Order: sequence, then structure tokens, then C-alpha cells
Amino acid sequence: MPVPVTPTGRRPRRLLRDLTFDTVLGAIVDGTLAPDERLFEDDIAVWLGVSKTPVKEALSRLADQGLVEIEANRYTKVSSASTRDLMDVLEMVGLLHGSAIRGAADLEASNTADVHEAADHLASIAEGRPRFVDLIEGSRSFLALSENPLAQRAAAPLDNRAVFLSRHVALDLSSPSARLLLDRLGAALRRRRWAEAAHRYTDLFSRHSLASLLLVTDADPGSRHLMRRGIPT
Repeated sequence: MPVPVTPTGRRPRRLLRDLTFDTVLGAIVDGTLAPDERLFEDDIAVWLGVSKTPVKEALSRLADQGLVEIEANRYTKVSSASTRDLMDVLEMVGLLHGSAIRGAADLEASNTADVHEAADHLASIAEGRPRFVDLIEGSRSFLALSENPLAQRAAAPLDNRAVFLSRHVALDLSSPSARLLLDRLGAALRRRRWAEAAHRYTDLFSRHSLASLLLVTDADPGSRHLMRRGIPT
């Protein structure tokens, strides 16, 4: 899908570069901009009603997060989506979020209500019919409660990339093996067994578990779109 042609409203109190970054990031993560889609600074600047400077900065930051590929004097495009990328990213997300869940043991005494609320929320997600995106969103509360800025900064770009890739590489969490892992995760959270819950979460996101859940090996090349100076193709 090409860059939308309708200008977006801007909040004047936010830095323009941050607004530009967040808007383009959102368009990539929610699928508005597809894998391998060409990006032109002029198009994005017109779409957002900004100059090319914040657009350049936003694309550079997105490249640092692995969401955009920039080849100087050749092209700028949304990154490709592949099975290997998704498995690599999800495994790292599992380790970081799992560590935050394990840390709930140290926070429970001083912040019981918030920790238990986070646990029950994630357990409810696990007990339903979740996607990996839902599990990532649900476990972010543990990262916030950890008050560990290093872990939060490390997790944010990985979470964004995981959400983006999950839109284009399908994983089946309805299989019996996945259902067993999800049920064990939910039960450990309900029982406040933090070390076990962390293990179950990390195990679900491990490469070994992911390999059995793959439905599609790559984003469909036929569904990719190009963007050319605001003219849909």
C-alpha cells in the first residue's frame, strides 16, 4: 500500500522528528507499508506535512531498528520479512520479557497489586487464542514494572520488529503443542510462580518451539507493493 495521501494532524507540543518517526513506524508495524515497499522522502514529507529533514532522521532511526533498509544513492525501502528474521527476533524478545517476568519475584512484596494485575492480564491472554503480538503486548507490563531502562530500551526496537514481522510470517498458536505451552504459562502466572512463568514464556518464544509453529516461510512476494511519487501501482 502506498503512503496515504491524506495529511495527518500534528500535535504541536511534540517534537516534529518524534512525531514523524512514530507515524512512519506505525505505518510499518500495522502493515500500511508492506515489506520491500520503496520509500521516497518527498512522498512521506507531503503525507505528514513536514520538511524532508525529520523524514530523513526518522528513516535513519528506523534503519537502526531493522525496519527500513537504506542503500545510499540507490533505494530506501521497508525491510524484508523472513522466517529467519522472525525467529531471531522472537527468541530475543522471549529472553528479555522472560527476564522481566522472573523479576516479578523481587517486586511482588513492594508492588503487589500492579504485579498481580500484570500477571492476571498476561494469563488471560495466554488462556485465550493469542497471537505472538498479543503475548508481547501483554508482557510489556512486566518490563515497565521492572524500572530497568536498559532492558526497556533494548526491548522496544525488538518488540516493534517482532510485531512487523509477525504480520507477514504466520505462526500457528492453535496447535496442540502450542496450546500446552500456553496453558502452562497461564497456570504459572495464576499461581505466582515467577521462575516457572518466565521459563514457560521463554520456552514458547524459543527457536525450537517456533520451528514447529511456522505456517508460511516468507512474506508473499506477490503481495508486495511499490510506491512511486504518490501514484499507487
